[in-house]
Amino acid sequence: MNEEVDQGHLRTPPGRLFRKYLVSIVALAFAALAINTGFDVWFSYREQKQLLAAIQREQAASAAIQIGQFIGQIENQIRWLSRLPPELSTNEDDRLNSIRLLRLSPAIAEIAELDAQGREQVRVSRRIADRIGSKADLSTSPAFRGANESRAYYGPVYFFGDTEPFMTIATRGTGRSPNVVVAEVNLRFIWDLVAGIRVGNTGKAYVVDRQGVLIAHPDLWPALQRSDLSGHADVRTALDGVGPPSGGLVKEDLSGQRVLSTYATVPSLGWLVFVELPLSEAYAPIYASIGRSTFLLVILLAGAVLVSLFLSRRMTVPIQILTQGARRIGSGDLGLRLAIKTGDELEALGDQFNRMAAHLRESYATLERKVIERTSELEKARDQALAEHDAAERARSAAVAANETKSRFLAVVSHELRTPLNGVMGVLQLLDDGSLSEAQRRQLATAAASGETLIALVDAILEYARLEASTEALETRDFRLDQLVETAADLMRPQAFGKGLAFDLACEATADISVHGDPVRLNRILLNLIGNAIKFTPHGGIAVRAEAEQHDNHVLLRVTVRDTGIGIAPDMHERIFEDFVQADDSIARRFGGTGLGLAIARRLTRLMRGELTVTSTPGEGSTFTLEVPLGRAASGVAQGAIPPPSRQLSVLLVDDDPVNREVGEAILKRLGHRPTLAGNGASAIALARDQAFDVILMDLHMPDMDGVEAASKIGKLALPKMPRIIAVTADVSRSARERLAGAGIAKIVSKPILINALREAIEDDLEAEPADVQLTAGALIDRHFLDDQKELLGAAQIAKLHRLLEETSEKLIDDIAKAATIGDRMQLARSTHQLGSAAGALGLVRLFERCREVELAAPSMSPAECQSAARGLAALREASMSALDELLRPAEQWSAR
Repeated sequence: MNEEVDQGHLRTPPGRLFRKYLVSIVALAFAALAINTGFDVWFSYREQKQLLAAIQREQAASAAIQIGQFIGQIENQIRWLSRLPPELSTNEDDRLNSIRLLRLSPAIAEIAELDAQGREQVRVSRRIADRIGSKADLSTSPAFRGANESRAYYGPVYFFGDTEPFMTIATRGTGRSPNVVVAEVNLRFIWDLVAGIRVGNTGKAYVVDRQGVLIAHPDLWPALQRSDLSGHADVRTALDGVGPPSGGLVKEDLSGQRVLSTYATVPSLGWLVFVELPLSEAYAPIYASIGRSTFLLVILLAGAVLVSLFLSRRMTVPIQILTQGARRIGSGDLGLRLAIKTGDELEALGDQFNRMAAHLRESYATLERKVIERTSELEKARDQALAEHDAAERARSAAVAANETKSRFLAVVSHELRTPLNGVMGVLQLLDDGSLSEAQRRQLATAAASGETLIALVDAILEYARLEASTEALETRDFRLDQLVETAADLMRPQAFGKGLAFDLACEATADISVHGDPVRLNRILLNLIGNAIKFTPHGGIAVRAEAEQHDNHVLLRVTVRDTGIGIAPDMHERIFEDFVQADDSIARRFGGTGLGLAIARRLTRLMRGELTVTSTPGEGSTFTLEVPLGRAASGVAQGAIPPPSRQLSVLLVDDDPVNREVGEAILKRLGHRPTLAGNGASAIALARDQAFDVILMDLHMPDMDGVEAASKIGKLALPKMPRIIAVTADVSRSARERLAGAGIAKIVSKPILINALREAIEDDLEAEPADVQLTAGALIDRHFLDDQKELLGAAQIAKLHRLLEETSEKLIDDIAKAATIGDRMQLARSTHQLGSAAGALGLVRLFERCREVELAAPSMSPAECQSAARGLAALREASMSALDELLRPAEQWSAR
């Protein structure tokens, strides 16, 4: 049975919804009215201000025109006197004409007529007796000079008797010897004009001359005091020729009252007429308009509140009825019916509530039966899902077991295949004893190449099996980042050159640091990326770029390998990093390979928490980007620690600057040496004579004796052991080097002194000692790097590289010696670069570094230095190869067996 209820039974007192609607509507109405009133007041204010300023400008301009007309009339009257040529008139005629002019123009107080030479002929005055023919020389007066220069002269304003303002006006006549008429003009007319200007009820006007001095004011006292107004900002701006603002200027007048001001310029005189109106009077209409607008705003706001009350009640009462009805329906009173009669959407919403209640009442009778049926269906579905889950678990366990079995099988088979393959490769290398025919040699080369390919495939499968089985572990240590990248590039460069490809390496200066990571795995990734680039590039070139970004707690290595090869389709950019996947089916047939190289490279990269990505366009080439975070080295360059020297040296530091001596002493102590200081060349010679020094650091520019002279005198001393002299200077030009070489100085350290540069200079000099000293002073070979190369390439490949290095280095040493003998510095630099690259491939670090130094210094070496460097490289190469033979001999004997 339906239960009808009325609105009054469910209605509740006004609550938050009512207040929300009321406040929202009132705020909206107030905002609209306030914005409208604000705009109205603003525009009214601007228009009123511009209107007042325009009226003031008109008054100022009118006064300026009247003043100009007054002065122009006086000038015309004076010019009338000078129209008659002097030769046709007498002094008495001039006097009579001047008297007539004084009667005609009361403003003129005195007239004087000067001849062309500036001598006074006639003077008629209201203040003194007339003078005729006085011949007084006035040629130097400003009035006479000004009239002759511009035909009209307007003098400054002055006060006669401190009571009245006067101004001098002079004009020049016509004819071959024109006379000059000078008049003293009373400016009281201007006072009367200014006093008559009315601006509103309390406004005023005043006039200032070209210097900013007040000459006319309604209050005579400031004008009689000749008040200087040039320091006021508006007066200074007007004197500079800047026009007044269109809306006027708000400022303080002479009495300190804030006024609205504007001004106009008197033509030809440069005077300024200012018109001012107090702000209280100027803005009175604006204030009245604001008051009217505020009153109207209050009236409209009151109306908005009343309308808001009515609308809020009309909206909130039905909503409150709906809320209470929904609460009762939710509590189970499904027979409730709401009676809302508003004739709008709220009434429709009430009808929907009623229909919903009726539908719920009808559905409630069958709800229990439907719940029982649905519960039974869910139980059956649960049993089926549990059975499927058990089957899936069994399938997953079988798949995991099969995958583990596959990985173990690949690892065992790949490892076992290496033993017979190494034997096959050893036998193939032994067969080439020089007695084979050309056909047999080709067949042997084909078999050897096939064997190397098979070993590479087995290595890839073994690497894949280790990664698949998650047995690959990082072996981290400190290493030189730039050396690792350069060595990988040098190892692959011959392959690129063999295909006729260009090979460019750009190792940024940021990569010249020591880092902590796994150099072996990183080297594998680099060799894989560079090898792929060479393999899939038929023509063009390869470009490798390495850089390092310094972060707070790590170094981010970024290496890009760019080629001009066949490219990769966009849909294959991610798939090529999957196992046994290549860009298309023809790749394996054309280039070979298993499709595991990039998969292994990405897995190793992610093992080091890095990322390997590719961008490529088919037919245009590919760019692989490797980003790997590496730790900072615990010692070495990366942490700023300086390795201890092989032996402590006694060093004499010679410098006339005390600051440089103090800095140099601190650096030498930090490097682990014993410094002694000298302030000039004479002291250095005396100390070198009395004490034994290993090294002398000599400043070249000193006041009493320069470094070259001091070095020459030290060289002439009969010392038991001559110290090595290193120049410290900012001049590293070729001429400076030749001059130093003549004094026995072969090395330069540039200013300012850097600790690493000084350390390298001293250690380089230690390397120049005999070979037996070098062998005891430090290692010739980077054992860690060589061990990594052995693990990466295998003993057979290392032995082949060893033999190749022995042959090529011997030839390069001969080329270096020849280039040094004939003085070919360019060939010397090229040959040392090739020797250094070859030495770096097998970790001959001392030979690699010395080759780099000779390569950089070759263009500026003297012939003697070139030959000395060639002999040093030959000795260092012999010692390095001997040390390498000792390290590799057991491995080569095992490989031969």
